[in-house]
Amino acid sequence: MSRSRVPDPLETALSWVWALGTAAGLAMVGHLAHTEHSSAQVPLAQPKLSAEDVPLADVPV
Repeated sequence: MSRSRVPDPLETALSWVWALGTAAGLAMVGHLAHTEHSSAQVPLAQPKLSAEDVPLADVPV
């Protein structure tokens, strides 16, 4: 006659902690990768200045 193994409560708790920690870590990596990818596509708030946009210094004439 075989008896089914009863899992240890500590083993069950640790396996749940491991599984939830792994899922949270993977979610964080996915979030960081998505944030990094989407921030590279955002245009700059102000365009770069050209030489014509630079104001001339006030010089006495």
